Amino acid sequence: MKFRMRVARNRINKLILHPGITLTCLLILFALVLFGTLYQTENGLYEAQKKFFGYGIVLVGGWFPLPAASLVLWVLSVQLTITLFFILPLHLKKIGLWISHSGVLALLIGGFITQMMSVESQLTLGEGETGNYTTSYHDWELAFWERNGDTNTVFALSDGMLVPGQRLEVIPYDLALTVQAYFPNSAAFNEKVTGGKLPYVNPSGIASIEQKKPEKEVTQNVPGMVFTLHEKGKPNKEVLLYGMEMQPLILRNKGKTIFCQLRLKHYPLNIAIKLIDFKRDLHPGTDMAANYESTVEVLEGQSSRPVRIYMNNPLRYEGYTFFQASFSQERSGAERSTFAVVTNPGRLLPYISSLTVFGGLLIHFLVIFVGFIRKERLV
Repeated sequence: MKFRMRVARNRINKLILHPGITLTCLLILFALVLFGTLYQTENGLYEAQKKFFGYGIVLVGGWFPLPAASLVLWVLSVQLTITLFFILPLHLKKIGLWISHSGVLALLIGGFITQMMSVESQLTLGEGETGNYTTSYHDWELAFWERNGDTNTVFALSDGMLVPGQRLEVIPYDLALTVQAYFPNSAAFNEKVTGGKLPYVNPSGIASIEQKKPEKEVTQNVPGMVFTLHEKGKPNKEVLLYGMEMQPLILRNKGKTIFCQLRLKHYPLNIAIKLIDFKRDLHPGTDMAANYESTVEVLEGQSSRPVRIYMNNPLRYEGYTFFQASFSQERSGAERSTFAVVTNPGRLLPYISSLTVFGGLLIHFLVIFVGFIRKERLV
């Protein structure tokens, strides 16, 4: 008890818990949501989230500095933690406040877990196709792999590592590369080359790439890169790769066939999903979809089971959530179904915290109400 009192009376804690700081934080969050929404209309959702809701400093209007949303939420979390453990009185009458404050803290913790650990990706399948990995919406990687039967042994370098001038080791295959250029968004050209020889090694006959301005929607960006490939005992190769290439570059190294490709980041699944049937219903007299759903088979080891996935009815399985997101139709008429796949360790915390806050406030109201009734009886 004495320790709690000393902490509560500490000058630094009094400063941290000053109501003015709480009010300032709430006003900053309001401003960030407002200006972030306006920024989104010109620059897209992803860029707005990265700029306004991260951990840095935001220059609103290009000149006025504000802390990004995650920093502000950390300040509010510290205030709430100090209040919960050192300020609130330890007696039964305040149990409702203890519970509701704990719920708000759980909500903030859930937000941090979601921000740091959740993964959103997608899986697109045609009828009869099976997938055991998903792809990112906007993160890219330079992947090297070899095929071992039905599985691939993959070594991948994330796009954040592809910095010009950086030398990177591809350890499993005894290779190295030096990045010459990396463009987050680019255009590729098949130019006529004198003598018919391309200036770069490329699997699709691309002769050059050119940097482009990033698109408003980050999912529309297609990167390109040039790097020098170092193989022991062989001359260096100047390699060009483009994100839209369908076929990988094939390398021969020490009797192994190694594939190399610049691709959207892959996330392996613990299960396999096979699309059995895709069905869509149209609004009468239109080509607009009223409803679409997929019947899939969940494959794990030797067991399997059919599942229907449709709007507002996702498949939840071992930490994965598969939502029916969209579909496409090829020129041949074949339909493909796209699932949004989410893994979020903190997905239950918002529900738990909301119930906790409600329960705490209800208990606090009942305690006050009972106290009021008792006073009325004594009068």
